[in-house]
Amino acid sequence: MVSDNQYLIYIRGNTLEGAAEEALHITYWFLTRALQEHRKQGRNGDYEAFAVGVLALLQRYRHLYTTTQDVESQEQV
Repeated sequence: MVSDNQYLIYIRGNTLEGAAEEALHITYWFLTRALQEHRKQGRNGDYEAFAVGVLALLQRYRHLYTTTQDVESQEQV
């Protein structure tokens, strides 16, 4: 049984590239949530700078790790 403060992550993919894409999407989601929690608790500083930097890099290079279909469907939303 997993307690409330632990995460268990399964990554599915037919290829290594597909699994890496999914892992990067999960990383983006977790960093966004962690950043929100840090801001809510008033714990800014080095972590915030790190998280914002990584999120910016993931967003900037999204075209490299996201399939064309995923990018097009996200842009339509």
